[in-house]
Amino acid sequence: MMLATSRHNITVEDEVYEEFCRYAGKKGIKISTWVTQKMKEFIEEEKMIEEFRRKRS
Repeated sequence: MMLATSRHNITVEDEVYEEFCRYAGKKGIKISTWVTQKMKEFIEEEKMIEEFRRKRS
């Protein structure tokens, strides 16, 4: 299985980015890994909401 990635620029407040790096670096977490995980969690939550709404109507 081949994994493809694409790169995108994102805008993050300087203070937020610096603080994230300070904490995440201690745990070996990269911002791209964290952002990807949060996006996956968001997608799953939205799918659950859509499914709930479909079942309700």
